[in-house]
Amino acid sequence: MTRACTMILLAAMFSFARTAAQDRSAGAGFAWNEFTASFQIRMNDDGFLRTSLNLDMTDVISGKSLYPGFSADAAYLFEFAEKRFRNGEYFTFFAGPGICAGYVRNVSGDFGIMGALSGCIGFDYVFNVPFSLGLTLEPAIGVHLRRTAFGLTKMDFYKTGLISSLMPHLFIKYRF
Repeated sequence: MTRACTMILLAAMFSFARTAAQDRSAGAGFAWNEFTASFQIRMNDDGFLRTSLNLDMTDVISGKSLYPGFSADAAYLFEFAEKRFRNGEYFTFFAGPGICAGYVRNVSGDFGIMGALSGCIGFDYVFNVPFSLGLTLEPAIGVHLRRTAFGLTKMDFYKTGLISSLMPHLFIKYRF
């Protein structure tokens, strides 16, 4: 009896671990002006939370500046469609709101503190192996605070958030 209970308990634990095995992913994202490290975790059947740390390479790639900016964001993404294939691979489409903050450059080239409301729309192609590829568009609407030459703080519209939303982010993620 004890042996049978142990076997049932082990089978249940193994099936739970197998079911939960694809509920998290970590990966890297690339855009024309940004490198991203992201982590996402499934919150329920139709949504997941994604957090990201970003290196803002505005003006660094062109050689105008030596130092990148940095930011962090979080978004709750809802899956609104899924297309499954016979081989077990599938597309999943998602969108949702988020927030972001950081110390980045605006279009003017000045560093400052940024805070914004963001959005994300995109899709993932999930392979049979524990990897997926994704493509997203991520607009951000917010403010950018910077110091002037006279030591005053100036508040601007964060234009880089809208400009960068026109270029997609490519993600490569490991699912575990």
